[in-house]
Amino acid sequence: MAQPQQEASAPNRTARRRLRTRQQLLQAVESLVLSSGYEETSAEAIAELADLGRSTFYNHFNNKQEAVLATITARFADYGNAAYVPQEQSPDRAVALAISATRVFLAVARDPFTKELVDRPRLLIQALVDSQYDFLVRELAGGIDQGRFKFVTSLEQTITLFLWGKVGLLASAINNDSMDTICRDWCRLLLLNVGIAPDEIESVVNTAFNAVQ
Repeated sequence: MAQPQQEASAPNRTARRRLRTRQQLLQAVESLVLSSGYEETSAEAIAELADLGRSTFYNHFNNKQEAVLATITARFADYGNAAYVPQEQSPDRAVALAISATRVFLAVARDPFTKELVDRPRLLIQALVDSQYDFLVRELAGGIDQGRFKFVTSLEQTITLFLWGKVGLLASAINNDSMDTICRDWCRLLLLNVGIAPDEIESVVNTAFNAVQ
């Protein structure tokens, strides 16, 4: 009798071991950057803290920057996944977008990793693109289907504008310790650029903040 086949999606032992090793390295990156800072973190220090050899580090990453990028991208992706507002909770996708955008902005702004890397905007923007692009596509697609959102430029250009704008506002929020105020500005920017009428925006922003508080 033929044996039942294992599910193709189940990782084999080698893949699981590689994933565990990668997680050890990411945890070491997180610990070192937050305790010593980006400049003082090195590939050698990451490998040593993870109790792995240098060659193992370079089997996973080409350099320190790649390892840091992977670490912060994973953190930001968690924020995006946790922030999603399903249709049944908020049928109006403009409100849903404002709620999820508020949640993500505040989580990212309060993340000590963001503060450590705020003077490295290209690293932050790449982490946001890698972690938030698909999240934004999902958020915006619902509003497009609903007829709620309209774009002056293409969806791709709109998202790029959002993410670059977000980095600038994050830096301002952190440096000026004014996260709530600037987060509201972020929501207004999003809503304005997806075609929400200016006289409606403030009401949507207030609804979002009341939901998040």
